[in-house]
Amino acid sequence: MVSEDDRSLIHRSVESERMELDHFVRLFYAKFFEICPDVRAVFPDDMAGQHEKLLTSLTHIIEALDHPEKLSAILKHQGERHRAIRITDAHFDGFIHSFTSALADILGPEWSDDTHSAWRSFLTDIALNMNFLRTA
Repeated sequence: MVSEDDRSLIHRSVESERMELDHFVRLFYAKFFEICPDVRAVFPDDMAGQHEKLLTSLTHIIEALDHPEKLSAILKHQGERHRAIRITDAHFDGFIHSFTSALADILGPEWSDDTHSAWRSFLTDIALNMNFLRTA
């Protein structure tokens, strides 16, 4: 469960004037494929559609932050889809690291230890609700 303070930090970072979503998504995937090169084969050569899927998923998940039952249903479905394409706990670790690293680069001086902790906690909670990282 995400605390009220963490929700506020997450919303603030997404709504930041520094947040340019298209740039963030490109940067995230570059970092993710560098950390987890084996997962690149799961994705299409043309990543435009995948970029849109990530933005859509992220939007739905952030909107559902204040509605845990809706969030749970979204994450259960996403977990099943990710398991079907053989995503592993190691990939989720790489995802979380790449995601927070890309956010830190994009947000620059607006990024803080508290913001990092909020996002890391949120993304770990997402992974757990998708039935990943259960052994962590």
